[in-house]
Parts: sequence; C-alpha cells; structure tokens
Amino acid sequence: MSEELNMLIPVLLAVLAASAADPQDRPFAVPSDDGHVINGQADLPTSRPSGAVVLVAGTGAFDRDVRFGRSGTDRDAIFADLARRFTRRGLAAVRYDRRGVSHSSMPGPFDPAAVPGFTAENFSRDLEAVYDWTRSDSGLAAGCIVMLVHSEGSVHLAGVAARKNQPEPDLIIGIGALLESKVDVLLWQSTERDAYSLRMMDADGNGITTNAEVRDNWQSTPSAVFGRLDLLLQPDGAWSEEELETLSSNQRAIFAQSREDALSRTDEAPYPSADTPVFASSWWKTWFVDADPVAEAFTDWNTPMILHYGALDSQTRAERQQRAAETAGLETGRFIIHPERGHTLGEDHLFGPMDEAIADEIADQAAAACTQAAAGGVDGADSRTR
Repeated sequence: MSEELNMLIPVLLAVLAASAADPQDRPFAVPSDDGHVINGQADLPTSRPSGAVVLVAGTGAFDRDVRFGRSGTDRDAIFADLARRFTRRGLAAVRYDRRGVSHSSMPGPFDPAAVPGFTAENFSRDLEAVYDWTRSDSGLAAGCIVMLVHSEGSVHLAGVAARKNQPEPDLIIGIGALLESKVDVLLWQSTERDAYSLRMMDADGNGITTNAEVRDNWQSTPSAVFGRLDLLLQPDGAWSEEELETLSSNQRAIFAQSREDALSRTDEAPYPSADTPVFASSWWKTWFVDADPVAEAFTDWNTPMILHYGALDSQTRAERQQRAAETAGLETGRFIIHPERGHTLGEDHLFGPMDEAIADEIADQAAAACTQAAAGGVDGADSRTR
C-alpha cells in the first residue's frame, strides 16, 4: 500500500464519520384534499427517530425554512434552525412549503392558476395531508407526533382538529399562537393596538400619556412594531383617555371600510393584488367574518399544549389568548410568557431569529413529550388509532 494511500485513509474515515453524523433529509410530496401536491422534507437524526415534530408556519408565503428574521444569519430561517435542534435530540423534523411556494426557486413568482386555491380551508387540509404522511407506514410511521404552530399556524391545526379525521398529537407547542377568533385578532390589531400601547406608556398611571412618556416607553409596547415614533406623538403634547377613545373610533371607521372592500371581492381574486398574489381573497375575507374562537376547536382533543408568547408580541397578546382559552373551556394549555421577546420569541416585536435559549427549551419540550409517549406505549397506554 502506498504511503499516499496510508495518509489518505484517516482523512477518508473522518469524512465518512462526519457524513454519518449529519442529519439526513428525506423529501416528500403528498397530495392535498384537492389534489394539489405539497412538497417538503423530513430532517432525520442519525439514529431511529423517537418521534416527529410537524412545523406549521403562520401568515405568509413561506417555504419549509420559514425565513422570518432580520439578523442576516442562517438563524433567520426559523424552522430550519429549529429542525437542527430537534434532530440533535433524536426527533424527525417535518417541514413543508406552503402551496404556491417553491423551496428551490424562492422568491420566485406564484403560478397564477394556483391562486384561487390559496384559501384558509386548503391551508388546513394541506397540513392534514402532511400529518397523515407523518403517521402513515408509507411516510415516517411516527408513533409520537408533536405539532409546532407559529401564529396563524394554530388556525390550520384547529381545522384538522375540527374535522376529526386524524388522531390527537402527543403535544402541541405554540409560538405566538392564535386562540381567539380571527375577527377579534384583526380588530385588535387594526383598532385597539395603538390605544392599548399608549395606555401602557402612561408610566405614572394618571390617565394621561405625555409625549415624554411616549418617547421613553414606546419601544416596550406592541405598536413599536411599525418603528414609527412620530405616529404615536400627540400634537398637543399628551393623550387623554377621551383622545384615545377617539383614536380607536377613527380606526374602527377605517376597519369598517376595509371590511366592506374585502367582502366586495370575488373569492377567487388574488390578494393583496394581481401583482403580489399571496392569497385568494376568500382567505382575507375570513379575517372579517370568522368569529369562532380558535381555542374551541381544540377542546375535543386532550392533547397537552405548551404555548409560548413574548411580552413584546405585536400580533397575538398572551392575555387575550389566555382569556379565549378560558372562555372556551380549554384546560390543557400551559402558557409561558417570555420577557422582552416578541412574536417569534426574539428581540424584535415581530421577527426572529428566535432567542437561542427559548429555541432549545422548545426542542427539549418536544423531546420530553416523545420520551413520555414511548414510556406510555410500553405500558399499552398509547391508545391513539392509526
């Protein structure tokens, strides 16, 4: 054997060992209820998975990576980052592209012919198809399944729960998850968020929010999501309670006009425009007419829920989601509120990347659920049907 080959063998062995240590990607393509094919991948650990986490994105034209950050690093890909943490803990991570989005060509244009199918119902049925693949023998045949939902992703999962075609997952993990109705959350964002934030800025609690208090405190409120201090300053120097009521009243008038405009569209029309067809207009209409609390859909499941919210969240306030859960009688939810974190559990009010410690905490929670499910399965306690 040549000296060169003797020197090369350790290098080759090191390369093979490194390759074996890397998680493997298993691509999949599954038909949704209407025949539209949903593409994704399962990131697999090096050993046999102890379970699978299905990651469900919120509002937006997201591919499987869910790039929703501003750091300029790989951690801006929120779901890809979480997937790495799950696989390190022995779990498979199932991620998929929202219909109309191609992972290989992002940010390529949508197929105009597909736009009418970008509906709330279809997004939920797409998740159901992925869930079924994760459970099925032709897919991952996962015995333990954790559902991780971000923001509107909880609405898609609620549709799965309401249809009762699938068994309960072992755990639901929410990140800024929506539990109140779609109407309520849009109404709050459109007509109540600013007044809510301005009341938060009233540091001395005297019922008057001065511009000095606004300057000192605005970045610790939901309305800081817009990055516009000027929009929160009162020309006369301070906000009285009467002026805050007037502000909300004016915004409600704008909301009413937006509702009228939305409902006047045909269901198949692209939203927000033909140039940027992210949704079908029927999806947008649901935010003005769907008054059913999302929490109610989960009451037929006994699945434990761990619900993470940031104290800076600009979209789904924790106290509102807790109230919705209590009103619906949803008793399986455990709420965790993270100080100084936003909608994606990072430093920003809306965007990621996610706080590293919180991301690891979420991965640990998923792993613990599947460890517990495995222990229950040994005793015959896993009664889910396939």
